[in-house]
Order: sequence, then C-alpha cells, then structure tokens
Amino acid sequence: MPRVSVIMPSYNKSKYIAQSIESVLNQTYEDFELIIIDDASTDNSIDIIRSYDDPRIRLLQNACNCGMVFSRNRGLEESEGTYIALLDADDISIKNRLEKEVFFLDNNKDIDVVFGSCQEIDENNNIKELYFNPLKNPYFIKAELMVNDVVPNGSCMYRKEFIDMHNIRYRDGYWGMDDYLFWVECSIHGKITGMSEIFLYWRNTQENSTNTYMNKVEYKEKRKQKYAEIQKIALEKNGFILNELDLALYNKFFSEENYKIIEQKDFSVLLKLIKDICFQARGKDNFKEIKQMYKKKFAFLVKNSYIWDEI
Repeated sequence: MPRVSVIMPSYNKSKYIAQSIESVLNQTYEDFELIIIDDASTDNSIDIIRSYDDPRIRLLQNACNCGMVFSRNRGLEESEGTYIALLDADDISIKNRLEKEVFFLDNNKDIDVVFGSCQEIDENNNIKELYFNPLKNPYFIKAELMVNDVVPNGSCMYRKEFIDMHNIRYRDGYWGMDDYLFWVECSIHGKITGMSEIFLYWRNTQENSTNTYMNKVEYKEKRKQKYAEIQKIALEKNGFILNELDLALYNKFFSEENYKIIEQKDFSVLLKLIKDICFQARGKDNFKEIKQMYKKKFAFLVKNSYIWDEI
C-alpha cells in the first residue's frame, strides 16, 4: 500500500501533462501511486502517459467525457494511500512537496487538510505573481470559507480516512467550484491549515475551467448562482440563519466579482448584516476569527467602494 495517492484528472492536456507527470515522478518522497484519470481525451495524451515506464503510475480511462468531478471522485475511490494529494494535469508540483506534506500530517494528527502557496505560471512556464499565500489558522480558514474559497486545490494533501468517514466527495453541478464546496465540508468536520512554502506552480491559461466559467457570458450567471448557493450552505453548516433578504444582501456584498459599494447607505446595511452574523457567532469556537474575518471584509469593501471615485 502506498502512503500517498496522487490524483491527476486529465482531458486533452497533451501540451502540459508530461511536465505534470515528471513533477510527481521526481519527488523526493517516493512512496506514492500516481492515479491519472483520462477523461476520454481526443489528443495524444494517452500515448504520452503510456510512454512512462514506472509501476507507480496507474492509468484509468473514462469510457466517455464525464467531467472533472467524476474523474476526481473516481480517483478517490480507486486510491489506496493513507493520504490524498491533488494535481491537475497542467500544473507542476515542487520537488519536495509530498515529503513536506507527509511529514506535516504525520506530526500534526489534529490537522486533516494541509496546503501550500501557489506560484502562477503561464502557458510557457513564465513566472507570474504569487497566486496564493496561505492562511494558517484553521479557525480563521473555517470562517473565511463562509465568504470565499481560500484553499488552492492543487497544492493540497488530506487524510483519506477523514473524507471517507464523513462521506466528503466532489459534488457535480457547481461550474468549476466543486473544490470550494469540498473545502467547506472539510472545515465543518475537521481542520484545514496552510504552510508558507510554495508547493505548486499553477498554470493560469484562458482554457482552464475557472476562467471559462467566469468569463464566458453563457456560464457567468449560472456560476454566480452556484457561488451564492455555496455561501448559503457554508453559513448553514456553520450554524447561521439568515432570512431571504439578508442572504441576498450577503451574496451581493460578498460576490465573487468583488462588489463595489455605490451608495453610502449600503455601508450601514452591510455593517448591520455583519453585526447580526457576529451576534449569532457568540459561543462558537471560532468567534474571535469570525469577527476578525468580517472586519477585514468590511474594510476591503470600504476601500474598494465607488465613494473614493467621487473625491
């Protein structure tokens, strides 16, 4: 039995998949299996995968194009490792990523999910900005997930026993945000934390699913609705009750598009909404972190508002 199962869904990634595979095979930690789930690719991805003669690679082929969620879940069901690591077929893991994440989880039994920083790269491997600098406090991460996703999927490692115990899987129909909902569920049942080291080179291209769903007109409204739905689920699972009007305001102020306040009266509406939520948070184990998180969100919305454009 391998200690780690690396799950790599792939669909028509022939341009990048060799780099992704080699970033796993060249890890300093060697006790792993690499499960590649090909989602009925029409390019030469299969030929590239089969060109690697390494017994740690397991190739699964979907009979038809079933989507990312199906492929990830198939990988989870087929996995044999104690720990699950994720990597998309166009991203690159740093050489000692698995070693550091295994060491961390082995020595922090109270943590169920660990992730690292992400460095953005383009289609030609040019280094862009530091895409994500991780949060570390599990209680703050749990609070933050009620507003937005702060866990970079491709840099994560989690305990297989933990997700099986709580029946946590990727849910279909969320327009590229199935991982966001996955982390919400993980935060309800366990603890998530981040490490400061860069674990992943994340390839940001126009073809990736997030950009597709966010930028194309035919998907934008559906994604917006599902984003609001995930926020509602996160609030409810954390024990918060909002009426229909307050939930609509919440979804507006904390939208994925970084809403800009137009009218000054909205500041009072927003402040009341946040105070009501914080009042409900009294007695929760992350009450302090919830207040801190909303304080930062309020400050950001003030800074980002249109009122400064009028001065």
